[in-house]
Amino acid sequence: MCGIAGLWNLNGEPVSPEQLRNFIDSLAHRGPDGSDIYIDSDSNLGLGHRRLAIIDTSDGGRQPMSYADGRYWIVFNGEMYNFLELKVELEGLGYSFKTESDTEVILTAYHHWGEDCQLKFNGMWALAIWDSRERVLFVSRDRFGVKPMIYHYDEHHFAFASEMKAFLALDWFEPEFDSSMVALALTNERLIEGDERCMLKGLNHLLGGHCLTLRAGEAPKIRRWWNTLNYLETIPQKYEDQVERFRELFLNACRIRMRSDVPIGTALSGGLDSSSILCGMTHIRNTSDASDRLAHDWQKAFIMTYPGAVIDERKYADEVIKKTGVTPIYCTGEANLYLDHFDDILFQYEEISDIHLGPWLVHREQRANNVVVTIDGHGGDELLGGYPWHVTAAFKDSITSLSPRRVRDVIAIMKGLELFPQNQFYIRSAQALFSKVTKENQQPWLTQPAAQFQSSAYEHDLPLIKDRDALFRSLYVDYHFTQLPMNLRDFDRLSMAHGVEVRSPFMDWRLACFAFSLPSSAKVGSGFTKRILRDALKGILPEAIRTRTRKLGFPNLAEAWTSPRAQEFIRDVVHSVEFQESNIWDGKKVSEDLVRAIQTQDNDQLHLAWIYAQAARLMQLFREKRRVTA
Repeated sequence: MCGIAGLWNLNGEPVSPEQLRNFIDSLAHRGPDGSDIYIDSDSNLGLGHRRLAIIDTSDGGRQPMSYADGRYWIVFNGEMYNFLELKVELEGLGYSFKTESDTEVILTAYHHWGEDCQLKFNGMWALAIWDSRERVLFVSRDRFGVKPMIYHYDEHHFAFASEMKAFLALDWFEPEFDSSMVALALTNERLIEGDERCMLKGLNHLLGGHCLTLRAGEAPKIRRWWNTLNYLETIPQKYEDQVERFRELFLNACRIRMRSDVPIGTALSGGLDSSSILCGMTHIRNTSDASDRLAHDWQKAFIMTYPGAVIDERKYADEVIKKTGVTPIYCTGEANLYLDHFDDILFQYEEISDIHLGPWLVHREQRANNVVVTIDGHGGDELLGGYPWHVTAAFKDSITSLSPRRVRDVIAIMKGLELFPQNQFYIRSAQALFSKVTKENQQPWLTQPAAQFQSSAYEHDLPLIKDRDALFRSLYVDYHFTQLPMNLRDFDRLSMAHGVEVRSPFMDWRLACFAFSLPSSAKVGSGFTKRILRDALKGILPEAIRTRTRKLGFPNLAEAWTSPRAQEFIRDVVHSVEFQESNIWDGKKVSEDLVRAIQTQDNDQLHLAWIYAQAARLMQLFREKRRVTA
């Protein structure tokens, strides 16, 4: 994993080495192990790379990397987990290799298969390959958008980078927040990452499963190269056989993500997903050797604790530690830490989102313990039905199924869910997913109409899934367009702030296609959410975890926005001239409602004011950083 950037001056202006270095070095946190650039002076194009050395840590793995006597040049952010298998296949086709890196395998695959190489890859990536002979730039993002790719295009420039903040280093780029996109984020933050537009005007997301081709003298051409719906499979008829196949795919997804030349670990919450990952890793290492580059140092679990708080999950995490025998490293969360590190975390997020301090602290502790790769459980809820609204969708399906047994089953699951006050804002905002954004359902403080959600992939897929059951539709949208893209963005920023790579077995495309081919009863049924995962890991997971029904998601301490210090911070921001004069929200109404919320201790209103204060501070930080770099 790394930070990448590129610049093609379409107006014929030479690429400034100094500006290109500033561009890529703004992402130094993503790649602390080295930096380099490549400039094609004949085409006025430059590529930059910040290295986080994980596979082949020698100089042979440095980027930008060239191939075929300098015809191709690549910058690549991510990991190609099946690079060893691809390397063997390519060697069988007559190719030879100079390095042990996955980057060289990618270049060779592109040389042999062209753009079709994407279908050969099992990994997470955002990459750009420059064909200097044909003067063609190829940009690709992995199937589900695990790794970020942001770009700008106008008649004078094409530029791309791993994060929005990198564009502040370009003297011709004027950072201006799109008021309607800010309003959309404040209305429903889960719609932003799946949108083709970014919060800053002039910047766009290359969506997951898409690639972009730019030829000299032409406009960029964007193509969707992956659609999960085209790769659904015929599943075994018997549920027992489905469980066996799921176990096989899950453990293999964990195994290939353990390939590393540096130490790896995991962030353990005590929840079902992260516990499954660690127990799966332990099972793999206890039953196999390290013949295919599995990391030797992997036995550390990093656990976030909130002593005395209802959201503390240490007792569950300790059950997993007891089962696996790995070394636990505990991190303590305190409300004051939010404001101690607020600006740093907010600028890393670079989006309007509910900031999660816990993962930021965990990834910081991982780096302090020389753990560079963490294998975590992101995607399990969205793939297998772990959120409360998924159970609600299953309940709707049970009613229409006219099956009393199915209705009773889902009702039992709903009764078993343990929800806490911290979840309520989270749940209510999720219920608004993909409702039409109108003045009637906008936040009452907004004066700026929110942008309509814009995703050609979503518009294409919606008619194709309309006849599927409610749970399938909910999971499909969450996994591809809303909930998961938001979480992936947040955890990419939180981990890369400390130079730590997150790998997610639940994002393996083979596992995803199999899971979306399963009947809904395999996901929500027999008294449990994520039913098939629980059944597949029987004997591998501790029973206390396997049968646990408590669901917290990614909780925050409510004191983060209700403490006197937090309230003072919110008041200062909300009462500032800049906030009061905003054209996005009604500053006077926010102030009045905030006073009332503090008096009545209305935590929901305080939380909402906290999010608005974050939005105002984020825009201010971008302006301040721009003045520094200008």
